[in-house]
Amino acid sequence: MDDDDERQALLQMPDSQLLDIAHFCNCFPNIDMSFVVLDITLERDLEGQTEIGPIDATRYPIEKEELWWLVVGDNKIDQLLAINRVALQRRSKVQLNFTAPVEVGKKAYMLYFMSDSYLGCDQEYGFPIDVKGTA
Repeated sequence: MDDDDERQALLQMPDSQLLDIAHFCNCFPNIDMSFVVLDITLERDLEGQTEIGPIDATRYPIEKEELWWLVVGDNKIDQLLAINRVALQRRSKVQLNFTAPVEVGKKAYMLYFMSDSYLGCDQEYGFPIDVKGTA
């Protein structure tokens, strides 16, 4: 099925289904992340949302609040360096601490921002560190 066929199929949906889709899209979180050496600022874009509350999941058996995870990892050696759970409302500042490697030199790490509630909104950012030797 190509894009035009998918678009036509969507347009043929009943209004109630289209309203459900629009409602979900308006509730889906849009979160900007910025960081400086793992002093992380998370800020939710509330445009179109009236409030922050439980996730919009009508088929989930109970009411569920969204949670987010910040994870630092070294992909080259499959090592988890730091993890922190974040209950994000409007704006949060988080500091992730991890032990620097003992080897002197440049390292490339990844910072992951992941949702436990929404598929497809995870974010990942590469960042370098330069470990200096002691004098």
